Amino acid sequence: MYIAFGRTILDTEEIKNKIEENSEFKVVKDMSKGTKREDTAAYNLGINIDVLRGIIEDDYSIEDLSEDELFEEYISLSEELATDLEDLFEEEAIIDIKAYKWDPSDNDIKLVIAAVHRDVGENKLKDVMRRLLTQLE
Repeated sequence: MYIAFGRTILDTEEIKNKIEENSEFKVVKDMSKGTKREDTAAYNLGINIDVLRGIIEDDYSIEDLSEDELFEEYISLSEELATDLEDLFEEEAIIDIKAYKWDPSDNDIKLVIAAVHRDVGENKLKDVMRRLLTQLE
């Protein structure tokens, strides 16, 4: 899918490939069409728990964490790692990231990332993110 991004046109398939080639995230689904906007790129992502566990073990003894604490660590770390994906978008992009689920069947944390041109604004981006999260629930 092609989207209007400021004065350029972006191919969401190209961005998907960049995400998978340059990060530990896998793209579960291109959600750009689901934004109902022609200027927004959005993806449902997953990151393997083993990747997160390896990073967390550098700072904590996982056995000392309760399941709730571990879940919170997984969520916050996956969102933190996803902020690095901003570099894969255009320089004028602003992004929003929300981790929303620990999926034991895939052994990963699921996230949504949405990107718009900065001229679109933060408020529109937040509206888009709310819409995307309700589509997933």
